[in-house]
Amino acid sequence: MQDINFPEPAPDLNSPANVGTFKQLFAANMGRRVKIEISLFNGALQSITGDLYIVGETYVGVTCADKVYLCDIYSIKFVTFF
Repeated sequence: MQDINFPEPAPDLNSPANVGTFKQLFAANMGRRVKIEISLFNGALQSITGDLYIVGETYVGVTCADKVYLCDIYSIKFVTFF
């Protein structure tokens, strides 16, 4: 995988403000295989499957082969963990 400089991941995802959020769920399952379905601007759903790589304040990164896919955490509609 190529070198990509990611900003620092979200600080404390177990703080009271983050309990029960997607961010906390993703952070607790880093490295697991996941399928994330996101809503596109035209209303269609796009599916991304790979290993959960990084969780930021407003984004999630998934690796698949030698690529990293980032998605806006607010556009996530469905998540499946394998």
